Amino acid sequence: MPQADDELDLRDYLDVLIRRKWLICSVMFGFFVTVFIVTLAMTPIYKATGRLEFNMQPPKVTKFEDMVVPQTQTREFMNTQSKLLTSDSLAWRVIETLDLVNNPDFNTNLEGMGFLAAISGALGAMSGQPGAASEAGGVAAEVQQRLLKVFRENLEVKAERDTTILNLAFSSPNPALARDVVNTLIRSFISWQMDMKVGAAGLANEQLQKQVELARMRLEKSEAELNSFAQKAGIVSLDSRMNLVYKQLEEINTALAVVHAQRLSKEALHNQAREAGVSAMPVVINNELIQQLREQHVLLVSQYEDLLVVFKPDYPEAKRLKAKIDDVSARIAGEENRILQGIRNDYLAAMKNEEGLRKQAEVATSQALELNDRATQFKILEREVETNKEIHQSLLQRVKEIDATVGADISNIQVVDHSLLPVKPDTPKIRRNLLLAIGIGLMLGISAAFLLEFLDNTVKSMDEISDRFGIPILGVIPEAEEQFRDRLDHLVTTEPRAGFSEAIRTARVSIQLSTAAEGGTKKLLVTSTTEGEGKSTIAANMGQAFAAAGDKVLIIDADLRRPWLHKVFPSSGPRTGGLSELLIGTTTLEEVVRKTGQENLYFMPAGLLPPNPAELLASKRMRQYLDELGTTYDRIIIDGPPSVGFADVLVLGSLVNGVILVTTLGRTHRQALRLFRRSLANINARLLGTIVNRLDVQNRIGGYYTKYYKYYYHSYSYGVGQAELPSESAAGQTEEKRAS
Repeated sequence: MPQADDELDLRDYLDVLIRRKWLICSVMFGFFVTVFIVTLAMTPIYKATGRLEFNMQPPKVTKFEDMVVPQTQTREFMNTQSKLLTSDSLAWRVIETLDLVNNPDFNTNLEGMGFLAAISGALGAMSGQPGAASEAGGVAAEVQQRLLKVFRENLEVKAERDTTILNLAFSSPNPALARDVVNTLIRSFISWQMDMKVGAAGLANEQLQKQVELARMRLEKSEAELNSFAQKAGIVSLDSRMNLVYKQLEEINTALAVVHAQRLSKEALHNQAREAGVSAMPVVINNELIQQLREQHVLLVSQYEDLLVVFKPDYPEAKRLKAKIDDVSARIAGEENRILQGIRNDYLAAMKNEEGLRKQAEVATSQALELNDRATQFKILEREVETNKEIHQSLLQRVKEIDATVGADISNIQVVDHSLLPVKPDTPKIRRNLLLAIGIGLMLGISAAFLLEFLDNTVKSMDEISDRFGIPILGVIPEAEEQFRDRLDHLVTTEPRAGFSEAIRTARVSIQLSTAAEGGTKKLLVTSTTEGEGKSTIAANMGQAFAAAGDKVLIIDADLRRPWLHKVFPSSGPRTGGLSELLIGTTTLEEVVRKTGQENLYFMPAGLLPPNPAELLASKRMRQYLDELGTTYDRIIIDGPPSVGFADVLVLGSLVNGVILVTTLGRTHRQALRLFRRSLANINARLLGTIVNRLDVQNRIGGYYTKYYKYYYHSYSYGVGQAELPSESAAGQTEEKRAS
């Protein structure tokens, strides 16, 4: 299948240019002559340029800060400098310096202004009234505003990209004047910046002197209040190193902490000795006397046990050893009791020592709290003195800095290029203007030609459909005769010899022959790009034509948005639903397919309008039912909705064997046709071709189809006689009514 041609047809465009060459040449020549005359009539204007470089942080002679803080952002800084260079105050400085008020090259109304000023002055002198003087002042102000406006219009300030350099340019008919204005503007701007810094420093110094005096007075007053309160409260200093109360409290707290720790240690030792005994304590184990007694006790016990092996306890020597053992045991117990008593005495002494220090700490704390009550106000006054002292010192330092920086700053503006005398005029540029005139005139002429040619974006010929968009022509349906317009839906059966009916049968044969090699196409989708192109009428008559040829045909109204075929094939029995009910499963296939009045022709209505037509058509049930119907019918013709704006056609196009597009010359838009072609190509749907409907044989351009219909139907009076073809289309008029 040929693809749609999206490229430009250069031959058609060249044909447009050749046919409208005189229009193009006339527009171009008229524009060229106009630009040439205007260019020669223009006064030569000279432009003088200069360049300034700005440092965002100016060089410092001193380390002190300026009163005027420079901006830190380059873009904002350069925009600020540009606005300052174009300010009215700086412009008036230059005007007064160069006396541009009396320069005829700058003040073009100099003669009229002098005459008006002279009359105003004379009237004021003669009348002696203040109103005349104010009127003269108003005239002067008006002249000043006009001169400032002229200055701004001729001045150009532009920043160079990614630099801190500004380009200054001034335009004037007098080249010397343009140069002098730029150089004077540079000097005046630098001087103005320095004056602004000096003025700001002087004003700041004056204000700071007043602030210094006020700060000094507040400092003296706060110091006097602090001394007076200290004398009354008896406070020498709140520093712990100099204040006796704080020092004593600190020493007592330190000693109390040490004693408390000792008491805890001795208490733990006492508790251990009392609970577990002193025998296993290190102080007892390490005692030399107890060690000797225990060694002696062990020796005596050993001798006593050895003796009992031979003798009885009543033996004299055994009694003597037993007495010595008891004596040593008593001495050990006595020594341990003495150590236990010593541990207890140490613990009790530590407790008394801690209680004594704690009482002293309570007394010292009470004295410190009493001192703190008096010191609160003292600290408030002391902080006020420190604050006033800092403010006073800061102001004094700033005053000294300002005095040191006045006159010592170096300007942050450097002159890169002074203005030179311009030799060649900047405007008008004759060569450029004439070349632009030729180019613009040619573009205007070509635009006018194509505007007239392509103002209407609809398809104009059948060759355009086949050649430009690659869509085969399956058939051409002429406009129906006047007497057949009310019967178009069944015209192929009721009036088989009419031109409309013959064209339908011709299109049917084209469809059969185009798919004969593939065994024929069973499922066909009939659609159009927009409403009102006659797709439903074509689908109905095409189904009747196939049925008349002996095929078993089923027509499905798949336009679930604005169905129409149910009016063409009305039901005589009770309503049994349609395609939408079938797809949602509320009815069966046998219930929705019904016979028509023609043999071999069956019809399935659209049914109720669903809220989601595209989802229903894309369901699995739709494909399953179409496959099932394909085994029963020879042809299935589906009347789908228009393609533009709906996805229904794309869904149906993927389910059928071929798509037939109904187009109308002068009504089908090229863009809609292109989008339709691309959409089908994207889903690999097969486009059999197009049926051109509503061909106006009388008014359309000449060609094979026009000659054919005029000759065949008019000369031979085939079917309808010599009746003149109507000027309006009848095929599709029912859809036009529906669209309206």
